[in-house]
Amino acid sequence: MCGSVNTHAASSLSESIGAYTAGCIRNAKPIPANGEGFQVIRLGRGRYFANPVTVDYIMHLAREVHEDLHGILLIGDVSQRTGGPMLDEHSSHQIGLDADILYWQHPIALQRRLTEVERAHIYPQSVLTEDGTQVDDFKWDDRTGEIIKLAASDVKVERIFVNPVIKKKLCTDYKGEKWLGKVRPWYGHDGHFHVRLKCPADNSLCVPQEPINMFDDGCGAELSSWFRSDGTVRGPRGSGKKSVRPRLPEECKAILNGLY
Repeated sequence: MCGSVNTHAASSLSESIGAYTAGCIRNAKPIPANGEGFQVIRLGRGRYFANPVTVDYIMHLAREVHEDLHGILLIGDVSQRTGGPMLDEHSSHQIGLDADILYWQHPIALQRRLTEVERAHIYPQSVLTEDGTQVDDFKWDDRTGEIIKLAASDVKVERIFVNPVIKKKLCTDYKGEKWLGKVRPWYGHDGHFHVRLKCPADNSLCVPQEPINMFDDGCGAELSSWFRSDGTVRGPRGSGKKSVRPRLPEECKAILNGLY
């Protein structure tokens, strides 16, 4: 009898399996559509499922943003119910430990709960100037840098991806601060920042990334290499090559087929 109870308990546990770009989630948990300091957008896409660690992280961060900065987080894509590959631009977001958060401090969302119809039509808005070489001060809310600082300062965070131009601004505004090392420049990410959490210690099948060097804030030569002499961001390296999706772990087959 005790054995069957333990088996049932084990089967109901949530678990991130595989790598961020090749994996799935067992028993993912939904992020609430609303909470203190956050609202999930585009609910019809069904991409608000996550590892419980991610759910707790978002709720804690949003509470801090609301209480300390009087701000709001609009939560975009996290993961599908079973994780796995998404049929669009995302290569990651497969194990419930990645989450997109808009930079935009939506003026109506700051005042009230948005309707599902309103949320369905919210898309990330670029905070860059038209030529893509600077952060547009008109679009960049004074709270945005502080939100990213709060997000990156949590020990559970592995990396945060932002546009290289935004990384440059953060390096100027927060010169020498240790958390900057977690903020990594990457293509796109001019309308949202992408939080990636570490593999939970008890998720033995989760494949961690190589740890970053926290003694390097990433504001030197590495950041400079992203830019051309005219201040524009260099194009993706090897962009002409056909991408091949990595192989998923065996454990994901039953989960993705709805058999688990």
